[in-house]
Order: sequence, then C-alpha cells, then structure tokens
Amino acid sequence: MALLLGIAALLGASGLQTIWAPPETMTAAVGQAPAEAPLTVITSGIDEVDEEPVEFTLSGEGSFNVMLGRERDVQAWVGDAAHNTVTGITTDVPSGEAPRIEVQHTDGEATVPNPKGSDLWLEVQEAQDRLEERWSVPSDGDWALLVARDGTDPAPTEMTVTWTNRVGDSPWIVPLYVIGVLLVLIGLALLAWALIRRRGPGGSAGTAGTPAGRPASTGSAGSSGSGSTAGTASSMAAAPSAPMTAAPSRTGRGVSATRRAVRGIGAGAVALAIGLSGVAPAGAAPSAAASPSAAAAPAGDQEYPVLTDVQLERILRKVAQTARAGDLAQNATKLKPRVADQALEMRSLNYRNRKIDDSIPAPEPVAASPVLSAAAVSDPSFPRTAMAVTEGEGNSTPQILMLRQESPRSQYRLVANAPMTPGAQLPGGSLDQTGVEVLGSADAEGLVMAPGHAVAGAARYLSDPEDDFSGRIEANPYVDAVHEYQESLVQDAGDARFTFERESVPESLVGLRLADGSAIVIGNLYARTFARPKEPGGSVIVDELAAELRGGGRVTHKGVRMTYREVLALHVPAAGASGDESRISLVGMADELRTVKFLN
Repeated sequence: MALLLGIAALLGASGLQTIWAPPETMTAAVGQAPAEAPLTVITSGIDEVDEEPVEFTLSGEGSFNVMLGRERDVQAWVGDAAHNTVTGITTDVPSGEAPRIEVQHTDGEATVPNPKGSDLWLEVQEAQDRLEERWSVPSDGDWALLVARDGTDPAPTEMTVTWTNRVGDSPWIVPLYVIGVLLVLIGLALLAWALIRRRGPGGSAGTAGTPAGRPASTGSAGSSGSGSTAGTASSMAAAPSAPMTAAPSRTGRGVSATRRAVRGIGAGAVALAIGLSGVAPAGAAPSAAASPSAAAAPAGDQEYPVLTDVQLERILRKVAQTARAGDLAQNATKLKPRVADQALEMRSLNYRNRKIDDSIPAPEPVAASPVLSAAAVSDPSFPRTAMAVTEGEGNSTPQILMLRQESPRSQYRLVANAPMTPGAQLPGGSLDQTGVEVLGSADAEGLVMAPGHAVAGAARYLSDPEDDFSGRIEANPYVDAVHEYQESLVQDAGDARFTFERESVPESLVGLRLADGSAIVIGNLYARTFARPKEPGGSVIVDELAAELRGGGRVTHKGVRMTYREVLALHVPAAGASGDESRISLVGMADELRTVKFLN
C-alpha cells in the first residue's frame, strides 16, 4: 500500500508541474464591445498587471494610427470628443474566467479633426488591420496612446493584453515529491522484509525470538517511517503560500512543459540526496530584495517638460519648411499654417516691399538646426510658449525663434523672431529645465525691470543716444550703428530736416522667464522717421518704394513720415544683479518699412 501511495504522490507532484500547472502567460481581452467613438485612449493602467512591460495587440479592419503622448496631452486633445478609454485590467475574476480589459465610454463630439499630425505626439505609428506592440514609454511620467482613423470613422477597440504569469507553482509539489519518495522507500523496505520472513524456518522465525512486551520489527519500521513522513507533511502544509521570488526562465515567453517535468524530477532527486532537513517549503517567503514592499516608492509629483527634444526638432523642421515655401513664393498665405503674429507681419511686409524694390534683402531664413539653446514653459496649460536659438547655413548670425501653441488641437507657430546682433550673448538652456514661464509687459517680479519698461526704454534710447536709459542698457555695436546712420541722415541732408521717434507696442510683447531667472523679451516698435523741408517752399523727394506705398507721387512740400516696424529682442537680467551685470542688452533686431504718409 505504501508503495502505491508513494507512486501516486510522485505522479501527483509531476502533474502539478505539467498537466495541472498554471499557464505561463496571462491574456486579457475586451469583454463586451463599447459604443463606437472616433477616438480610443489607452492608458498606462494596462501595464500595471506585471513588473515587466506587457504586450498588447490592437485590431481593427483597415488602417488606423496610434499616437504616443503625455496622458495630459492626450486628454487635452480629446477634450469633449466621444471616446473610449482603456483604463486597466481586472484580474479578480471568478474561477474559470479570463482577466478582462476595462473600457469606459464617454459621450461627446461624434467627429474630430484627424489627430495624426499634432505636435503633441512624441511618436506616431501607422497600422493596417492589426498592431502588435510592447508597452514601452520613453521616460518617467504618465503616458498614453491615442488611437484613431481619420477622426470620423470609429477607432478600433478590439484589444488583447498578454503578460507573464508570476503565480508560482503549487506549494504541494516538493512535499508530494518528498512524501512519495519516502513512501516508495518504505514500501520497498516492507516488501523486502516480507520476502525475508518467507525464507525463515517454518515461516515463523521472525516472531519466535521476539521478546515479550517489545513490538514486532514490522511495527517498528512502519512506526518510524510514518512518524517522520507525517511530521514533514504537516510542517509543509502549515507553511504560508507565497509567490516564487525568481521569475521563471524563458524560452520565448516561459518555461516549457518539458522543462517543468525535468525540474520536478530534479527536485525529487535533491530531496533524496539531502534528506528532509534540507528541504525548504515551497511557500517560503521571498527575500526582501524580491519582495514588492522592497521596491522603490514612486517619486512625488514632478514637472515634466511640455516638449521633448524630438518634438522640438520636428516642429522646427515644419516651421522652417513653411517659411522657406513662403519666402520662395513671396506669398504670406503660404506662411499661415506655421507663422503668425509679428513674425507673419514682418515677412508679409518684406514680400510686399521686395516686389516693388528687388534690391531689398530677403528676410533671414528660419533654420531648424542646429539648436544652440532652447526653453519651454513648465506649465502644461494652454497656450504654450517655447523658444529656440538656431543657426543654419543661410544665417549671418544665430536667430531667436519664439513659438506658441494656442490650444491642444492647434500647431506650434512662429510668432516672433529676430536675428541676433553681432556679439550678443544669451544664457544657455535646455527643455528639461524648469521655472520657465510667460511674462507680461508689467511682470517685474524677479527682474531688474518689467519687460514693457525695458522695451520702451530701449525704444527711446535708439532714437536719442542722450536719453536717460543709456545708463541702463549695455553698449552694443549694432546700436552704435543705428545712431551713426541716423546722425548721417541729419548731417548729409542739405535741404531736409530729419527727426526720429519710436513707440513701443505693448500688446506685441512676448516674454519668457528663463531657468536662471533672467528673461528674454521680443517686442515691436513703431519707428517713425520724419523728413521736412528746411526752408519754406522747399521740397522732399522720396524713393520709388516710398512713393508706391504712399499711393503715388515722389515730391512733397510739407514733408513725409515713414513708419517702420522694428522688432527688438532684449535680455533682462534677474533681480539682484549689480553693476554691468544689471544692464539690459539688445540681443536681436530687424526692421521693415510699413507705411509712408505725406504730411499736411
């Protein structure tokens, strides 16, 4: 009987490792199909079922796109649109049922623009009928996937997620191997003892010599074996069950059934070799290093940049391509997808003026690379502003580019730019630096002066080198050249009297507080040049461009006012700077003739 029970125990242990072993991988699928929607959002909740990245399959007849972005950006783009959100996986299901993917439906707009080309995405992948991927994100923080076709047709929601089954083998495997081996040995011993008895004289030699009051040898052997076995089984049954601390070795996804069987045989052999004292219960608690409680606690709330280097490079390429197309055609309409505000106005003025006078130089090209410095706001709310300093082969000096994204579904556009003045310097910066924020005209906190005050002061100083602001601004060869040019007009004009006047345009100002506390500010000026006859009856003659912009006629006896649009880029030091370090510096400038008017 012991021999049969031992064989049964060994077969049971082997079966627990093969036939009745838990699956090597777990798979979850979407249960009831949710209502149709143009967008599907897949959150990082699907990756929480395993310590390693899960694998997922997304299916949908035809082509669709999968966009990777920060979860906050995905949610911002989705907005009020109807969508389905994959929130996670439920593993606590009744016995015999598979885990299921949880999907929540949200009603809203039935159609949306195609999200594929948005600047918010770090990566876009096109799929046809089926997409198999591993959940892998580029950095810390919450990431999500946005799935869509064209914004009109329903987005796919048929999905499966597969991960490694971390549930360990049954804790009864080792005890059954041990018990089975012992029972087999006991059974063999009993069988051998029975054979020896049969060979004794008269068939009773084994009992004739047994002293009174002492148990027969059969009882002694059986008692000893069964007592030891019972004790072992009891201690193992009482041990708490816990997951295995080491992940199963993999060939492809997991341990094959054959390797499970070999491992079981090996466990039995080891039990025979080392004896009971060397057998550890299968349910022993894992070491502290492998325990979930020993894992590092998640970091607290962190600020993540609104742009990555990859995104900025892609945005700059698109802006540069759009600007180049507009420059080649001298057509401002071609600029509008990626150029706006004062940047659009300056190029529009240049195109118009060059069509009248082809000797006017073209604007400095917008270069996408190399990026010498960059900064982006830390606040993820919209609108978002970023800055880049680039210098391409076609640039005489580096160029300061201000970019703005008005809303989640709009694109970044170039809203202000200025070629840097020779010798100008700006603090270096990168997108991972925090503390960058948009400044208003009157935001003086943390700066030596408010941005609007700096632009207004620089405007006065450009028109009059004797202005009091001369003590607040750093010496600059470009400013000196402006002053020299204006002085030459005054001195060389025999019959005309020149005066200069500049006025800042506060609503045009774009300012960013940089990571070091200082600020970069770009603002527009109305720069007016007046030319009047010196003597009564005298006249002023304007050139062909001015005459065309005025609407005809080149001669005036009252005088002329020519208004230029000037762009200034200033660096405003942080509060606390002293001496020369506290001076405002002109770091960029450009101008275009805007209007011409004869005086009455």
